[in-house]
This record gives sequence, C-alpha cells and structure tokens, in this order.
Amino acid sequence: MRREFELEVWDAKESIEDLSVLHKKLGNAKLISLVLIIVFIFLLFRNLNAILIFLSIVFTQLLILLSIVQIKSEKKLEDAKIKLKINEDYLARIDGTWGSFEDVGEEFIDKGHKYSDDLDIFGENSLFQYLNITKTSHGRQKFAKDLTDSNFVSEEIKGRQKAVWELSPSKNFTSDFQLHGSKIRFKGEIKELISILKGSERARDMPSIYSYLIVLPVFSTVFMLVTFFMQLSEFYLYATVLLAIHIAAWVFCSFKFPGSLGKIAGGGYRIGEYSQLFNMVERRGFDSPTLKSIKSKIKSDNGIVASEAIKKLDRIIMLIDLRRSGIMLFLLNIFFLWDFYCLYLLRSWQAEYQDYVEGWFEALGDLESLLCFANLGLVDSNSCIPVIAHVNSFEAKNLGHPLIYAEKRINNDVKLDDEIFIISGSNMSGKTTFLRTVGINMVLGLAGGFVCASEFKMPNIGISTSMRVSDDLSEGVSTFYAELKRIKGIIDDCKGKTTLFLIDEMFRGTNSKDRLEGAQTVIKSLDSEGSVGLVTTHDLALCNLEDDYTRVKNYSFSEKYEKDEIVFDYKLNYGKSDSTNAKFLMNKLGIGTLGDEEI
Repeated sequence: MRREFELEVWDAKESIEDLSVLHKKLGNAKLISLVLIIVFIFLLFRNLNAILIFLSIVFTQLLILLSIVQIKSEKKLEDAKIKLKINEDYLARIDGTWGSFEDVGEEFIDKGHKYSDDLDIFGENSLFQYLNITKTSHGRQKFAKDLTDSNFVSEEIKGRQKAVWELSPSKNFTSDFQLHGSKIRFKGEIKELISILKGSERARDMPSIYSYLIVLPVFSTVFMLVTFFMQLSEFYLYATVLLAIHIAAWVFCSFKFPGSLGKIAGGGYRIGEYSQLFNMVERRGFDSPTLKSIKSKIKSDNGIVASEAIKKLDRIIMLIDLRRSGIMLFLLNIFFLWDFYCLYLLRSWQAEYQDYVEGWFEALGDLESLLCFANLGLVDSNSCIPVIAHVNSFEAKNLGHPLIYAEKRINNDVKLDDEIFIISGSNMSGKTTFLRTVGINMVLGLAGGFVCASEFKMPNIGISTSMRVSDDLSEGVSTFYAELKRIKGIIDDCKGKTTLFLIDEMFRGTNSKDRLEGAQTVIKSLDSEGSVGLVTTHDLALCNLEDDYTRVKNYSFSEKYEKDEIVFDYKLNYGKSDSTNAKFLMNKLGIGTLGDEEI
C-alpha cells in the first residue's frame, strides 16, 4: 500500500501547486477587472456613453464570474491540502513517524482501568494515537469505548470482523470520509444540539394559531410599509396596532419558549458538512450485515434520509443565527415575527426527524470506529483478522507489537493452550514488551479489528493487567500496596469467568522472600480459577511451579554477549532463563555490584 499512498501524496502536491498558480492568476484578473470598472464609472460621470455603460456591465459580470471561479478553486485547494495531510499521515504510520499526531485521546486516560494504561491504549505513542482517524465526537468516543469496553459476544465480533475486512481495502472511501469530516466547522458539542432537538415540543403539539402568526407578518409588514412610506395618515392607527400585535406576540414567544432558539443561535452548530458524510454512507453499497445495519439507520426503509434532513436543519440553523445581533433580533421580530417563523420551522423538522437524529450520529460513530480498526490492515503488511476460538486457546504466528516500527519489530510464534506462562529473562530482554504485545493484539481482536500477526486464534475473554503500577501520594498509597490492589482486582476479575491476565514482575516493591511467596500464592489462585495468562519474573525459583502444576509452563527471553556488548534477539523460548545481566550492566556503567546477588 505504501506506493499507493506515495502516489496520492504526489498527486495532491501537484494539485496544490496548480491550484495555487490558478488562484494567483484569478486574483490578478479580479484586480484588473475592478480597476477597469472604476475607470469606466469615473469616465461615465464625465461623459455619459453607451459603450462605457456596456463595458462597465461586462466587466462587472466578469468580476462576479472570476469571484465564483476563485471560490471554487479555493475549495479545491483546501481539499487538496486535506488529502495531502491524510496520505502523509498514512505514510507516517507505515514509516513509524506517527508519534507527532496531535490527538492522543488524553481525556480517555484512566489509570484505574483494568488494562488501558498498561497497554498504552491512550496517551503519547498509544494505540489510539496510531489508528484514530475519527472526525466526529461520536466516532471518537465510540472508538475509545471499543478499545476499552467492547463487551461484544462472539457473533458480534465476527460481524465486526466482516465489516472491518470490507472497509480495509476501501482506501478511497476512507480517505474521502476523512476529507469531508475534516471540513466540519462545528464549534459546539453535537450532543448538546441533539439534546435540544430531542427535548423540545414538536410542531404537531403547537396550537394552530401559531400557523396564522407565521402568515400574519407577510400582510402586516406590507401594510405598515405602504402606510408609512405613502404617508396614509388615516391608516396610522391600524399600522400601530399591527406593530403592537407583533411586539406582544414576540414577547409571548420569548416567555413561552425560553431559551429554545437562544441555545441554538450563536452556538456554532453548523452541521452542513455532516450531510456529506451521511450521503457517502447512503450512496455506498455494503456487503457485511454490520455495515448494512449502520446504513439502514442512516437511510431507513420508511423514506427517512439523514443527509436530506441534516441539510434542512442546517438551513434552519442559519436562519436562527441571523437573530444573534441585538439589533437584528429586534428588527426581524418587530417586522417579521422571526422567532415564530424559526420556531415553526424547527418544530416542523422535529416532528419529522426528532426520533431518528440521535441514531444517525451514533451510526456514523460506529462506522468511524470500524474505519479506525480497518486502518491496521492498510498500513501493516503483517496483519490479519483473527479466528475466534471457543476454548481458552491462543495461537499466533509472527505476533508483533503494532506500535513498534515494522523494520525494527521482532515477531514471535506463541501457543498458549489453556495455560499459564511464567516468563523469565534478564533485564531489557523483551519480557514486558511481549506481555504488551499479547495484550494490545487481544484488545484489537476483541473489537473485531486486525491484529499484528500473520495468523492469530484467540478466545473471547476479558483482559486484566498489572504492569505499570505507581504510588498515589494523594491517598497515601505506596507502590507495593497499589500493586496489591491491582492483583486483587485481577483475581476478582478471574472469579467465575475466564480472563487473560498479564502480570509484570509481581511484588517488586518488597523483599525477595515475600515477593516469591506472594507470587506463588497468586499464581496458584489464578490456576485454580482456570484463567490463562502470562507472568514475568526475575525470581527463577518461581519457575519451579511448573513441576507441581500441569497448566504452568516456563518460557524465557535470553541474550548473548559480543565484544563487550549485550545482544538481544527478543525471541520467546521454551524453558526458564539461565542468564542474568544486572551485574554486567552495573559494571558497564561504572556502578559496580552489590555482592553476588542478581539485582
């Protein structure tokens, strides 16, 4: 796919260059036309001439035409710049330089979550930062939820897999979706607008007299204007009464529907670009049942079409926005009962679409989340859709960490067949990274997405981790006690249901004797619950559990020494580790060692 993205980047740069030149030429032509118009008008004041009148009209029309063409070229230039950014971002994902992406999902960071902090789901250099292409708030929040709280049954996962598989090759659809989404100029919060639309009375609930108040200004305003401009004094009284009726009706409207229009006016709810996103979904044919279901919510069988409804709503909001200015608010209501008119249009829209609007945006969010999960298939050649197993069995070939640059990534084959792996090895050998590799691919697989492996079979079970544990000074909690709480949470998660647990260096905050005894107790408890998982350790004595428990297996990472340097292969091996490197590293840094005990 890299070559395709490079071609897209090249085309976008070429378009930007051509459109920039055109934009400059159009600007110069407009300036010349404007100067000529001014000259012709100046000459007309000195000498009224039919030719000068004709030329003035021609160049005025030319100026208008050039302005229209320039506006269109500006839109094309904006599109080209957005396309360039989209495809450069894809290349950044492929090249491993995506760490500069601005959206890291910071507000979703939850250090108390059972795995998201340990597995780098949010934050700098996170899975969210890597795969996120959402442009709407619903899509962004749905993607975050699918990464941390998917809870899909196996059949739902398989349905999502079909959808992700269908979307992944659709590079043009995905890019165009991002293009239109990037142009959304929505300053407010879409959920606030939806709340306004769902929480107000409907048009069919409004008294019929309101319909007459919509028509009244057409006649009364004409009557008042004719009366005052033609100075028909005998009608002044009637005109004044009509004006008083307008004011009274407006005041009544303000008390009857307080804040209804005011919440929308000036709220930045310009949603016209959303209609383009809905229209893309409506026009596209989908094969997977999940995508068909999303489309049916946006374009229903009863003739309700989201894109058309959103266009209507955007026009209504534009009319409501006219009342933002205090003077405009006064004049529009005095002469045209503008609030009644806008309110009637809004209520009419609600009567027809109120029950559907929230579902439209949720469906759009569902689609955007699926597009994010399809991303890995576009940017990583070592990716696949996993097989969902009905037993507690994991089996992967070329399993790698998706956030590690492909050129530097070391992949492993692994089979975890209803077992507990105790993974030993020296410092920096790859134990913790391997735990995160298994965990982050499970997160992707449970959401129905691609995983970083050539083959992957996995069960539909929960995930619970204890890896990145720190103290909490605000609550007076030490690192050791914080870890105890995390381990207790894992044990609770495993009770009564199968869970994948990932524990890194258990009880590192206490002495070696208590650490070993505590770790043995925890592993025995998790084994009795029938859960599966991985535990890393420096305590080689912990590996002796393999002799007494059939489900416990020893695996390790190792290293070798070349020319006074440590060389790691980051490959998982069967059996416990037989090497250490703490003393070597301390000597290398000039620290020395503390006796003969490995640190």
